[in-house]
Amino acid sequence: MRMRVSERQNEVRIELSRVAGRQGSVLAALTACQKSCTCSGGLGASSAALSIRARGDELKVSLRPAQGQQLDVGEIYRCLRRNLVEHATPLDGAPAA
Repeated sequence: MRMRVSERQNEVRIELSRVAGRQGSVLAALTACQKSCTCSGGLGASSAALSIRARGDELKVSLRPAQGQQLDVGEIYRCLRRNLVEHATPLDGAPAA
């Protein structure tokens, strides 16, 4: 799986590729980040509008903050990385080494 988080104008874009069969875990990671983030610029920002597009083995997520708010690209990347990579369970169900 590849992940890219970028900012364009006042929108944060998250692009995930090679997610075939793992869309559910990606959406769960996004939800976990929304629930766990307490910083004002992360996915937990209640004023952020979230848009998700899925196509084949790609997911594209757009986040747009409310007027006057800003999102922290670095914080969003770190949270998603923690939830997708560091806390992910292996596909065969064995514990991570």
